[in-house]
Amino acid sequence: MPNDERNTAPAAFPRLFSPLRIGPLTVRNRIVNTTHGTGLGADRDVRYLQERARGGAGLLGVHGGGGVYGYALGPGPEAPAPDWDHKALSPVSAAGIAFYDETTIPALRRRAEVIHAEGALGYGQVYHSGAARHGAIPGPLMAPSAVADPYEALVPHPLDEHEIAELVVGFAHSIRRIAEAGLDAAEIHGAHGYLVNQFLSPWANRRTDGWGGDRERRLRFVREVLAAARAMVGPDFPIGIRIGADGDGESRGITIEELAGIAGDLGDEVAWVSVSGGNYAGFGDGPEVAYVSPWYREPGFNVAAAAAVRAATDVPVLVTGRIADLAIAESVLAEGHADLVGMVRALIADPDLPNKARAGRAHEVRMCLGMSECHAIGSHRVPVTCAVNAAAAREDEMELVPTETARKVVVVGAGPAGMEAARVAAERGHEVWLADASRQLGGTPAVLALDPNRRNLRDHAAWFEGELRRLGVQLVLGNAVTADELVDFGADVVVVATGARPLVPDVPGIADPRVVTALDVLGGTPVGSTALVVGEFEKHLGPPTVAEFLADRGAQVELVSQQFDFASGAEDGTRLPLRQRLAGKGVTVSLLHRLVEVDEAGAVVEDTLTRERRHLADATVVLACGSLPDDRLARELRGRVPEVHVVGDALAPRRMMHATLEGARVALAL
Repeated sequence: MPNDERNTAPAAFPRLFSPLRIGPLTVRNRIVNTTHGTGLGADRDVRYLQERARGGAGLLGVHGGGGVYGYALGPGPEAPAPDWDHKALSPVSAAGIAFYDETTIPALRRRAEVIHAEGALGYGQVYHSGAARHGAIPGPLMAPSAVADPYEALVPHPLDEHEIAELVVGFAHSIRRIAEAGLDAAEIHGAHGYLVNQFLSPWANRRTDGWGGDRERRLRFVREVLAAARAMVGPDFPIGIRIGADGDGESRGITIEELAGIAGDLGDEVAWVSVSGGNYAGFGDGPEVAYVSPWYREPGFNVAAAAAVRAATDVPVLVTGRIADLAIAESVLAEGHADLVGMVRALIADPDLPNKARAGRAHEVRMCLGMSECHAIGSHRVPVTCAVNAAAAREDEMELVPTETARKVVVVGAGPAGMEAARVAAERGHEVWLADASRQLGGTPAVLALDPNRRNLRDHAAWFEGELRRLGVQLVLGNAVTADELVDFGADVVVVATGARPLVPDVPGIADPRVVTALDVLGGTPVGSTALVVGEFEKHLGPPTVAEFLADRGAQVELVSQQFDFASGAEDGTRLPLRQRLAGKGVTVSLLHRLVEVDEAGAVVEDTLTRERRHLADATVVLACGSLPDDRLARELRGRVPEVHVVGDALAPRRMMHATLEGARVALAL
């Protein structure tokens, strides 16, 4: 697309698509793909960045992780082990600095080239995790003071003056490498509980020397890094900073007022200020804010902090934090709260979001659901992926190549796997029918969306409705198709995406009519004044979310689970606020408990440690124990149609991202 077209602002989003000056740079629009670790290898990380630049984002960040290695410890495939003989820095203080080694320059240059080829600008982010290191890297943690990160709970080595001076040099050289690689700017990471944030925070920085105390001394580390970097890159190379509040932004460490003061004090020393609150897990003084927050957090939760920062400084202000909707992004700019908007998860879900919006096709944007599957499975970091976009970080694998031979494809089951299989098959030129016993698209997520607390899931089926109509997919809804019907229809391929059926524990009395499933309840089955939600060994969100749903309807709820940790299969930034919500709504959570019987008077539960039993009178028992694959149709079709594939929960119940990925993969193989 020619540059003049790229810089034309559509009537619906005039501010979002207006250019912006940042020092000597002109960014083509206000949409930023801010830095985030992808966990990908070199080639996939480059391709991932390229797709988001090609999709129209104006500014893209390059993280020290995603395929660009060069920390003092643990070099990756693009950076051989450092040669310590010519290093001035010790491995103790240098460990963990992004872009530490000269061998990172070619990797950075490669990313700069692909970003520039698409008309976008790129910056590298320099950071050190300090006491908040997330990962099994050998060696001690380090920080300005011996204050443990609440989540990691490891006491760090308090840096001495010599080590701080080494870190200043290390940061400055990393910024130099970013400039030499041809990226357009650099950013110092001073948020999310990492090292620079620890220097800035009066909660984490307990020093009484020249590096801690009042704000002026807490700013010293940043100022010395800036001065050292300026001596290497000159006065014109833009260097920004990312900052954020501690805790709730009101009562501990860096408050919003303090955040604005930091931005004001830095003044013209930085080219921009990026505002991104929270920490890695959303755990600190109890549940706090995770910087990658779930749908439970309001959209744009950092906007108030950004507005305070913008009032305190004359440089451009960038804000991030659950801004996935174009209308919200436009309003943030229109109301003067910020000058740029970070939309990382929105661009993971749909990298073409900017181009679609510019072309007047905002209704075709695939929405992020805020499920946080893009970066974590439970407490474990994973390579970037997406619950709704199978091509995220798999751009080459998921390239849509037209089929050479159009086939008659019937997909049975209109949930995430089935809808994606139908869409991709139709995109490739196959003749596609999509059938489901329900009269609506969406499968289980559409039922879950009946819960007002999970209405975000409605966006999923809504997007597919438009796409499947555009592609001419024939919908056969409200009909539970049989194997005989499919055989008579003469399908070349049947994709079975019939999902799963509820797992029912084998306990006495389980057939009692007072025993219902979570999906029954969401579908409207009434529940009495007392409800027992049975999770058994289920580790994900099903049991606690239905418990909250019932509490919101006035029931007295107890959740029993045989697990020893709460919803441990869910990402920490999601399960911690959910646990807090249940506590606030009076839900009793009994871990290491199980249902042992349903009798005429109610339900009997047992403590699995002590084997003590108690009785819950007049309780409706709600099963949320997980599910079993419903592959009956596939077994009935074997040998009767030319080709049968089973995908999603019908193959094995897992997460939404697995269903989406399998639906896409089977369609690409047809």
